[in-house]
Amino acid sequence: MTAAVLYEKDDETVIMTLNRPEALNSINRQLRQELNEAIVRFDRDDQARVAIITGAGRAFCAGRDLKERAADNAAGVQARANDSMGADSLAWFERTWKPMIAAINGYAMAGGWAIAQICDLRIAAEDAMMGITETRWSLLPPFATVLPKLIPMAAALELVMTAKPITAQRAYEIGFVNHVVPKERLMEEAKALARQITENAPLSVRYFKELAYRGVDMSEPALAALTRHLYDQLLRTEDSKEGPRAFAEKRKPQWKGR
Repeated sequence: MTAAVLYEKDDETVIMTLNRPEALNSINRQLRQELNEAIVRFDRDDQARVAIITGAGRAFCAGRDLKERAADNAAGVQARANDSMGADSLAWFERTWKPMIAAINGYAMAGGWAIAQICDLRIAAEDAMMGITETRWSLLPPFATVLPKLIPMAAALELVMTAKPITAQRAYEIGFVNHVVPKERLMEEAKALARQITENAPLSVRYFKELAYRGVDMSEPALAALTRHLYDQLLRTEDSKEGPRAFAEKRKPQWKGR
């Protein structure tokens, strides 16, 4: 069986490539399972600092494999919300506090948008098209319920209600995409961004990601308490001593991630 997700390690950066180009990298059971396994593998690898998710061929990911869904329907298999693209968004895919970058090389529709959304930073090729198309097929995009935390409410509602794809430039304008680059430079730019991240202390990066995501729904006192807790943890690490020492000695820090 051909792998639905390719896993490659380039120094401290992991590259996960969705690998069903003949189906525009649509999400079937195999791809979902293998992407989850790849995220867990990345999370558990102490030498892996940043992950990039991209797609093979002309698409990033065209969303849920509706041919598989149609076959299930024909076989009398009743679909349920938690079997679909994220009744828990976010629970459809594994989570990591390590940073992940989406390198959006082409179509990113429905579940493809969701995969980009679970990443922390997004770089898109100039010709990429993105959309949340579930309403076109009488489905719901549960992952989009948290989208107003990332982009304006009106933009999120327009995306879902019209099901109309948008350009990479428009995705940049509404704040979903960090950078838009020529397609031939997409992976080069994604890797450069990953290298910039790996220059910094890994625990600082991870702890801030955790604070940023958890803090969205926390009260200010609760967030302050979590910040103190994580900062105290950080200050007890070897890296927290290495940083100031490297600064004083005018040299590059040697991070250990502990």
